[in-house]
Amino acid sequence: MAEKSSKTGSAGRFGARYGRVARRRVSEIEADTNDDHSCPECGAENVSRKGTGIWQCSTCDYKFAGGAYRPQTPGGQAVTRSIRTALSEEEQEA
Repeated sequence: MAEKSSKTGSAGRFGARYGRVARRRVSEIEADTNDDHSCPECGAENVSRKGTGIWQCSTCDYKFAGGAYRPQTPGGQAVTRSIRTALSEEEQEA
C-alpha cells in the first residue's frame, strides 16, 4: 500500500482515484476543519466540530452554529462587519 506523502496530505488515502482536483479540495477542507479555531465567547483556541455546522468550545462549553467546515464563513463575517458598521453609524447620529 502506498504511503501518504506531504504533497497529498490527508487525501493520500484515496490513492489514484477521484482525480487530482477533487483530492486537493478534500485535503484543503480537512486541513481547514482540523485547524485551531478561536471561541467567539471566551477566545480560547479549543473549538472543535461536533456535526455539520455545529461547533463547540471545549474550554467554556459554548456551542454555536457556523459553517459546515469552518466556524465562521466569509459570508457570515461580511454580515457581522456590516451590522457593526450600521450600529456604529447609528450611535454617531444619536
